[in-house]
Formats: sequence, C-alpha cells, structure tokens
Amino acid sequence: MSLHELAEKIEHAHHSSQHPGDGHGGAPSKQIGITMALLGVLLAFSAAMVGSQRTELIKSMVLQSSKWGLYQAETTKFRVLEADFELLKSISPKKDEVAKVEDTLRAKRRSSGVKDDEDTAELKDLIASATEDMADLLTPDPTELTRFRKMSREFERDMHEAKEDADAYDLSIEAHQEAAERYEWAQLAAEIGIVIASIALLLGSRKVWSVSIVLAVVCTSALTVTYVRTAHALSIADKKIEDASKNVQQLEHDDEEEENGPAPAASATGAPIPAVSVQKK
Repeated sequence: MSLHELAEKIEHAHHSSQHPGDGHGGAPSKQIGITMALLGVLLAFSAAMVGSQRTELIKSMVLQSSKWGLYQAETTKFRVLEADFELLKSISPKKDEVAKVEDTLRAKRRSSGVKDDEDTAELKDLIASATEDMADLLTPDPTELTRFRKMSREFERDMHEAKEDADAYDLSIEAHQEAAERYEWAQLAAEIGIVIASIALLLGSRKVWSVSIVLAVVCTSALTVTYVRTAHALSIADKKIEDASKNVQQLEHDDEEEENGPAPAASATGAPIPAVSVQKK
C-alpha cells in the first residue's frame, strides 16, 4: 500500500468518526478507540498480576529455602549424634571380652607348669578385679545411653518434620509460577489486540477490528480462569503450609511439657488451681 492510499484510509477513518452513520461500511472509530482503551486496561491489569505473582513466587522460594536450611541443620545434628553414639558403643568394653581377659589371666601358668602359689593367685585376682573395675568405669552409664537414644529419636523426628515443612511450599511455588506464565499469555494477547485495533483504526476495517475484539475476549477469559484456578490452588497450598506449621508447634509444645511438666489446670475463671497440701495427723 502506497503512502497516498494510507493517507486516504486515515482520512476516511476520520470522516467515519465524524459521520458514523454514512453507510459506507467502515469501522466506527469511537468503538475502536473504546476497544483500545479496554485492551489497555487489560494490559495494565495483566502486567500487574504478573508482577504480583513473580513477587509471591520469590517470597515462597525464599521461605522454602529457609526451611531447607533448617532441615540441613537438623540432619547434621542427627548424623553427628548417630556417629558419636556408634563410636561410644564401639569403644565400650563388652562383658564377654572382659570375662575372656579374666579367664585368660587366671589360666596363665609358669613355663614349668607349676601351680601358682598363694601370692601369685592373689595378684591375679587383684589384676582381674582391677580389669573388671576399669571395664565398669569405661562402660557408659545406662542413663546416658537412654539419653543418647532419646536425643537421637528427637533429632530424627525434627529432621522429618523440617523436611515436611519445606515440602509444604512446593504447591505454592507451582501455583505462583503457573499463574505468572498464564498472566503473561493474557498480557501478550492484550498487546497484540492493541496493535491490531490500531491497524483497524488506520484501515477502517471491521474485520480487523473484530480480531482485536476476539483477542480482548481471550485476554479476559485467560485472566478470569487463571485467577480462579490460582485462588483454588493457593487455598490448598496455604492449608498444607498451615498444617505443617501447626504440627511443628505442637511438637515443640509437647517437648516443653515433657521437660517442664504439664501446665497446672485452670479453674473456671481461667486462674490456675493452687495446690492443696494435706497434713497427716
């Protein structure tokens, strides 16, 4: 199309806007302008939603990263405690080994095979007793072993809870990422619609204008569907995150009660019931 023809089209569009009912079949300029304005609003809204979802995506990823850091810390504590516990068991003397040393000591004889005298036998008994005492001294206290096992179970439980707490953010991250991509498609449809509406205004073509209207409908539908789907997905993700957080808080509360004892019962007014001492006569 030459510049002269394009100028004629622009003049014709201007003439159609001043005389919309002239019956020449051209596209009304006012309606095209309104379409472009609506597409501009849709474009701005889509861009805002893309930015919002990107921000929420980064926020969710940062929160999950902090949870993964906590999981790594709990895993390290559990592994170190397990290694220390295994080392403690490996260096602890076994009862059968101590008994074997004592039997070997008492079975020792002179090269001539003469039976031990009273002093030698007494000395062997003292050495065997000292060996048994040393073994008892090197053997860990059963209460310490129980404490180690309890700590190991607690660290393992905390490790699994930290992993569950971090995994709870997967749905939120996926929902924000998918929403951002869909809002970008809606934004692209609005941008293309504005360009096509501009061409329709220049050419005065109702067919081209109808294409921009179709793109406006596509953009609106994409925005609506994405908003509804994202709201539903985020409600499920937030519920999962909340449940994981409540589970961790409940475990911490149970640990505090186990260490400090159960809290005193409260009366009907909310005040704790004082303990009553009974004196024996």
